[in-house]
Formats: sequence, C-alpha cells, structure tokens
Amino acid sequence: MSSAGGSSLGMQPGSKRFRHAILKNLLLGLGKGSAAASRGMGLHERRSAIRRAADAALATARGAAPRWSRSLAAELSQGGRDEHLIRPARSAPSSSECKSPMSKMVCSKRIPRRRLRARPKSRATAKAAGVLARVLARRRARALREIVPGGRGMDECTLLGETLDYAVSLKAQVEAMQLLLRTLQAPKNPSMLKNQ
Repeated sequence: MSSAGGSSLGMQPGSKRFRHAILKNLLLGLGKGSAAASRGMGLHERRSAIRRAADAALATARGAAPRWSRSLAAELSQGGRDEHLIRPARSAPSSSECKSPMSKMVCSKRIPRRRLRARPKSRATAKAAGVLARVLARRRARALREIVPGGRGMDECTLLGETLDYAVSLKAQVEAMQLLLRTLQAPKNPSMLKNQ
C-alpha cells in the first residue's frame, strides 16, 4: 500500500480512507499558501485558490489510475503556479482504456433490454424513435465530455466509466470538505483548552 496522501491500488473512491486522503491533501495544499499571501487576496482569488487546492487534493488522492485524474493534474500543473499542489502518483497510467474497476464494470457488462408489451409501431415510428434516441445519447455524451476532465478524448465506453469514477470521487470530496467545515465551525470546548 502507500501513504495516506499518495495513490493506492486498493483505495476505493467512496471509502473513508479515500476521504481522509483528500482531506489531508487539501490541508497540505491550503497550508502551502502563506497566511500573508492569503490576506492580500480578494474574495474571488481566495475562492479560486481553494478550488485549485481541492481539485489537486482530489487528483492526488485518486492517483493516476483514472484518466480524469491525470487530466485534472495536467490542467493544474499547466499554469506553473499550482505544481506544488500536485504530488506525483505512484502508479503509471495503463495503456488499455477499460483497466480501472469502475470502467471495467461499465465496459464488460451488457445491460439486458427489458421487453415491454406495447402496441406494434409502424416502421417509420420505430425508425424515428431510434434516430431520436441516438441524437439524445450523443447530446448527453457531449455534455459529459465537457464536465469530466479529459473527457473530450474519450470514447463512449471509457467516458461512462470515467464519469462514474469522477462522480463518486466528487461525492467523497464534498464529504471531506463538509467535515472540514464542521470541524472549523465547531465551538471550542473550554475543558480541552485547559488540558493543552
């Protein structure tokens, strides 16, 4: 295995250990910006810095296995100023697109079509429904490609697996940030202060 902040082959995106890795990386990323520099920042600059630190924490905690993580890390290190937020991942990227557990699940299983009893349709109606379904599927895939980091270069099978992995990872990121917020907003216990 690896350290809590690094990539791990056994770390699942929805696990408690993964959320702790995000939280640790986020605190490290936020701590690297000095307090003096943050005082001089405006609201938008501060919000942007927190977002970059949160994205870097997510990409670092997830490692190099998913393409979205590598793409997000590349985007953050492109500007040069956020390179300190990204730590190199331990595992090398895989050559096959359907190697990660999430995308394997999407790529390998065929979803059986449910047969519904409906009145018979004419060939023209069935053809129009098929064309409409393909247009909607392409539109949704195009929207996903804009949302998922690195999604523009993915085929549909890879895109579905990466989207699932990214969504679960984002949920863990939100939970980690909510935990941090609750901790920062918690009232200080006077008895704990006496013991310190």
